[in-house]
Amino acid sequence: MEQLQPLYAIMIAALFGLIIIAALAGAFHFFVALNQPPSRRAIWTVGPAYALFALIGIFGGVGKFPAWAWVLGGIVPAMIWYWFWLRDFQKHWFASIDKLPDGVPLANDDWKNGLLQLTGLMVFGLIVALIRRSL
Repeated sequence: MEQLQPLYAIMIAALFGLIIIAALAGAFHFFVALNQPPSRRAIWTVGPAYALFALIGIFGGVGKFPAWAWVLGGIVPAMIWYWFWLRDFQKHWFASIDKLPDGVPLANDDWKNGLLQLTGLMVFGLIVALIRRSL
C-alpha cells in the first residue's frame, strides 16, 4: 500500500488529533489530578490524551500513514488543548480556601465522583442518540 506524502500525513494526523485529543482530554478532566495546580492539572489532562492518540495511530494499523506522522501530527493539537485547559483551570483556581469568594462552593476533588459524572454524561448521550435514531 502506498503511503501518503509526509506533509499530508502530518496535516491529516493533526486534524484527527484536534478531535481525538479533545475528546480524551474532555473525559480525563473529570478525574485526573483534581488537587493539582492549574499547570500540572493541564499537563495530566492533555498528556495522557496525546499519548493515547499517538499509540492508537501507531498501533492502529492505518497503512497509508507512517507511524511517526501520528506522533508529530499530534504535537500542535496537544499544545492547543493544553493552552485551553490551562486557561480554564486557572480561571477556577484559588490558591487558598481563605480567598474563596462568598457563594462559590468548593469543587469536589473525588476522582470517583468525576467518573460518575463522566458515566452520566455518556449514558445521557447514548439515550439522546437512541431517541434520535428511533425518530
